[in-house]
Amino acid sequence: QQGATIYQLDEPVRFVNLGRVRAFPSVVAAFIVLLAVVVTSHALFTSIRRRARELTILKALGFVGAQIRGTVAWQATTLAVVGIVVGVPLGVLAGRAIWLVVARNLGIEQYVPIPWLAIAITAVAAVALANVLALFPARRAARLRPTVALAAE
Repeated sequence: QQGATIYQLDEPVRFVNLGRVRAFPSVVAAFIVLLAVVVTSHALFTSIRRRARELTILKALGFVGAQIRGTVAWQATTLAVVGIVVGVPLGVLAGRAIWLVVARNLGIEQYVPIPWLAIAITAVAAVALANVLALFPARRAARLRPTVALAAE
């Protein structure tokens, strides 16, 4: 029809802006994973360097390479589990609080689903990743020579 006016409803600006930041949570998650990998690797390598004397004493007492590597793996597992036990509850609380503020400002539903399955899978993956990262410092620790390290005493 000629002369008929078609009205198009635009999305509110707030929702358009929210759609633009859709990738933001993924970028933040990737950054946090990268940061965790760097910090865990650094902590394990530093620990091996600082505890070389104790590790060589264990070797002098009869530990074999596999037991030294196991010790480092347990350290990595403990580091990951402590991070999970502290980080998951803090992350859930912070995420819920931030979303409530955003939802109130947008005037939308404030329901916050908690993806427990994804959290559990991520926790298991974090422990596995920590143990993979522990392979390199563990190999280095297993190569320590008790005679060389203890001779410096």
